[in-house]
Formats: sequence, C-alpha cells, structure tokens
Amino acid sequence: MSDSKVGLANPYALAELAVGRKVNWKSIADREAFVQKTLGASIDSLCAAVPGNLLISGATDSQKALSALMQATKGERVTVFKSHAKAGPMEPLLARLPAEAQSRIVSALAGGEKATERGAAPGFTPAGAEWADPGDFFEEAAEYFDPVQGGLGDCYFIAALSAVAWSRPYVIAMRSRATSTVPSDFVDRIDFYSGGLKSIEVSERVPLVKSTHAWIYARSSEPGEIWPAVYEKAFAKWKTNDATDEPNYGPIAGGWPVQASTELTNLTGTTKTCSAMTADDIWTAVRANSLSCRTINPMTAWTFCVTPSPVNYAGTGIVGYHAYTILGWAYVNNVKYMVLRNPWGNNGSVINSLPGNWSAYDQSFWRSVPLNAGGVFAIPADTFKKYYWQFGWAR
Repeated sequence: MSDSKVGLANPYALAELAVGRKVNWKSIADREAFVQKTLGASIDSLCAAVPGNLLISGATDSQKALSALMQATKGERVTVFKSHAKAGPMEPLLARLPAEAQSRIVSALAGGEKATERGAAPGFTPAGAEWADPGDFFEEAAEYFDPVQGGLGDCYFIAALSAVAWSRPYVIAMRSRATSTVPSDFVDRIDFYSGGLKSIEVSERVPLVKSTHAWIYARSSEPGEIWPAVYEKAFAKWKTNDATDEPNYGPIAGGWPVQASTELTNLTGTTKTCSAMTADDIWTAVRANSLSCRTINPMTAWTFCVTPSPVNYAGTGIVGYHAYTILGWAYVNNVKYMVLRNPWGNNGSVINSLPGNWSAYDQSFWRSVPLNAGGVFAIPADTFKKYYWQFGWAR
C-alpha cells in the first residue's frame, strides 16, 4: 500500500459545523447546493485530491499538516490551518466563515485541544464543544443505515461499522456497568481485536457543539440513538491509548476499512485490487460473500488515493480517498450491479446508478432498500472496477 491512507471528511457534517446546528437534511431539496452555499465550494471541489485540501486526511501531505495542527496551541490553530489550506478548496471556506465556525471545523478535522486550565477535565475537547450524553445507545437495533460519518476523515471506520451492523448485527452490542450509586454513572465496554481482545470502557459522553448540541463526529441516522458515536469514541480511545474518558479523535483520521472490520469482529481480512480482476470476478467475489443478494460477511470498498489516468471523479458522485460499505449485489436487465453505501448518509447523483428499490434477504425477512437515498446506490460491476481501487471482506 502507498503512504497515503483512506480518509475523507464528510462535507455535509462540515456544513453543519459551519452553521453550528443540526441540519434537517430530509427537508432540503438540493443538499449539494446547500453545502456549496454554506462552505463556498462544491462537493466535487471540496473532495478534489489537490494540495492544501485537508478534508483528505488520508493524503500524506494532509497527514503532516493535521499533525502540525494537533501540536499547535488553541490560538495558533486557525492561522496554521490557513497556511496549509492556502490556494486549496478550503481557502474560500475559511474566507467566508466567522472565526467561531472556522475554529469548529479546524478542531473537527485535527482533533480536540488538551485541557490546560485548572479544574478542567483531563482529556481533549474540540473548540466550541462540550462533552455530553445526547441520547440512548439503541433506539431500536444496530442497522446498516445507522452509522453516519462526522467531520473527521475516518470514513474507513464508519464504512466498516455499517458493514458489521449489516452483516453481523449481533456483534454490535451494549455492554454496560455501573460506576457509582448514581444511576446515570455507567460505562459501556466496547471490544476490539488486534493480537487478542482489547476491551475499552467509555461513558456515553461525546463532544458536541456547545448550546446547540450539534454533532461533531459520528452520529446515528436514527434520532436519539448514539451507538455509532460511542463506538467511534471507544475506537479513538483505544487507538490513542488514552487513559481518560475524553480521547483525541484526530489521530484516527485515515486508515484501512478491512483492518477496521477485523478489529471490530476478530475475523480474518482479505483485500482485493480491482485492476487485477475482471468486473465479473469482482461481482462473483461479492456473491461469494453474500446470501440472497445481501453480504453476510462485512464488506467494504475504497477509491483511489492516487488516481490513475484516465479516471476522473468530477461529476461522477464518487470521490477519491473514500471508503464505502458493500451491501450486496443485484442483477437487473442482464446487468451485474454492486450495491454500496456512502457513510456520509447522503446522496448526490452517482454515475450509472440503478433507480428504484433493491431487495435483499435480511436475516429473516426480505428488506426493500430505496436506492439513491440514505447514501445507498447500485452501480454496474464494470463502473465499480473503473472507479474503485480495492475492496475486501472479513470472514
């Protein structure tokens, strides 16, 4: 693998951070236009693999810049950010936003600031944020559409989380214990695997925008539900070896989806490179990990980090440096389709996408899934082969 990693922030989440409140995306007819008006650049521009684009946290130069931001003091962060974002797609974003909004976005991308004030909590807190418990671990059950990526470039983890919730829902579990006689004092135990079992205990307090309690990082599409946020917090605590209950999220930006899938499940990972396979071979590999059109092993896919000619993502609705969940397959009018989900939880128009609904057998019933909604879409296997770098599974 190259020095670059898969890692692209969610521009829809950054638009929420820019306005400092939750956005009801279902009520907005043209969501891409809303993002462009709010951030001053189109989604294509915001996701372009060009120098100075710190939304692409997986890129080697962006990783270095974000690392510098993590070391910068609170007062220095926006200045350092502007120097790295100069002439990139984020420059107009920073020019049009007030200082408070700039600071929120910088902190979301780079991670929280270490508390230094006397009496302050010992961990990390993003600018303009506070740690709070925003809801219940589950409202219903773990579902593939629950995990929605926030303003951090950890798409690889959120895509893997969605894949596990879809194919192995019982893996996602709430394991809690009391920590005092106060009923609200408890922690959840989240298990990860890397050379053995790693159990991480965290409370359900996550960083939220002050006053509005808008999301900064991962959230659930289910109102009032927070399990994806708790899993992401535990993952950040584990990866950074943080002893506090307020870990720094910044270091988990950029990674590999199959590795995240194995760390969530203790299964064995397999990665395939699309250019080494035919479109039929790719589709057959998905079917081999599926039952009745639905993946039964966590499957993910990711786009190029170094885009080869003649691939050009502009105008396709697919973006580079980004991870997706593979939900299954379809065969319609003699065309072999791959069914995927973007962890942003929102859809633009995707090239060659199949209209209508997709049906798959979900454990015990046939589920009808709307395509081109909630981040879900289906594209022909040959389109997938052209625009995706690799895919894989945990089994």
